[in-house]
Amino acid sequence: MATFSKALILAIIFALVTVIAGVLHAAPWTDTPWQRVLLGLGSLGCFGFLLGGIFAFDPASDLKIKPSAIGRMAFGIAAALMLSALWHWPVAGAALAALISAVLGYFGMLWADHVNF
Repeated sequence: MATFSKALILAIIFALVTVIAGVLHAAPWTDTPWQRVLLGLGSLGCFGFLLGGIFAFDPASDLKIKPSAIGRMAFGIAAALMLSALWHWPVAGAALAALISAVLGYFGMLWADHVNF
């Protein structure tokens, strides 16, 4: 249980950092309504949560807590379900997002190394 809580804290930190990066990058200075800005920041938070789960459970990560493909996939599915709830996607869209995020979680650092913030 301690491993899960450490991974959850790391994923939340990644989500917060991603949201802060989005705010500092462009959000308040655009002519976009605040509802859309908040949806965009929530989406960035879900992406950060996915990255945090990958970094927490990938053996190639310097921040790893425990190597686990199932952990990466579970955090990917959780991020996709949060994103689909945020955007009110239908069940088919949520299932597709969960499948894509699970695959991204499984491959982990193979693709996450190429994300440039």
